Amino acid sequence: MTFPIPPPQGVQVALGLPEEPPHIGIGGFKAVYRMETETGPEAIKAVYVPPSGDEDEDAIRAQLIARAEREIDALGRCASSCLVKLGSLQPKLHTIEDHDYLIYSEEFLPGKSLTGWIGKDPPPSYDQLLLVFRSLIDLIRSLSGTGFLHRDIKPGNVMDTDLDDRPYVVLDLGIAFKMHGTELTRGGTPPGTLRYMAPELLRPDYKDVMDFRCDLYAAGLTVYVVASGCHPFAPCPEHDYATVYRIMNQHPRSLAELRPDLPIGFCAIIDRCMRKKPALRYSRLNLVEQALREVL
Repeated sequence: MTFPIPPPQGVQVALGLPEEPPHIGIGGFKAVYRMETETGPEAIKAVYVPPSGDEDEDAIRAQLIARAEREIDALGRCASSCLVKLGSLQPKLHTIEDHDYLIYSEEFLPGKSLTGWIGKDPPPSYDQLLLVFRSLIDLIRSLSGTGFLHRDIKPGNVMDTDLDDRPYVVLDLGIAFKMHGTELTRGGTPPGTLRYMAPELLRPDYKDVMDFRCDLYAAGLTVYVVASGCHPFAPCPEHDYATVYRIMNQHPRSLAELRPDLPIGFCAIIDRCMRKKPALRYSRLNLVEQALREVL
């Protein structure tokens, strides 16, 4: 479903800004703009809210509002420096050119996403990969500690900021899931990026089996892809059913085969995080951290 993108001038008028905020991105039902403030730049998020109407339209409207509210709630609760922080604009519903948008802001971070690392020559070093993975583990720990799952960890959502104190920051929490809460999504699978979904999320009973290990799977797969330069289950554009089949049934090559220069212990950790069954991954995050400390 496409959605009407609010023009910068409309955002300026709705928020009472001194100048038009440039449009810098789009994702899902969300348009992103850059806003200058006294404390530095911020990213304005404008989440499209469909009009009320029939039952389907009302369900979509409720779902999108709930997603935005979950993201804002999770951002406010998560103490990890590896997650983008809320900005100065509190969430508020605005009408721009007869369309409704829930608008709020986040900090604006420098840098580019890890998608630029995929296929890079030379490939990212062990020190870089280790720091990325540790950052993602820190994020997963903080989110799960507040009762949330991310559900969309992937290279495109991880920013390489080049900041000494926050080198890698996850930007998007638009489909964060509150454990033991209510999921409004209808259909067979949860929202997310198919290529980075854990196998259990593709099962009809995914709501009953989700825990931090689906985020751990995505973190391991993210490191695997940026380290190796290839995706083990979706090497090229193809029908979703082929990708689903591979995710559910195909075992990837060991990372050590593709990057023999990396410590074998580190590769084994990444491989274990990508096991098909959650029970074969790590049962606790401190076990992942302990294994990392033992890598020679």
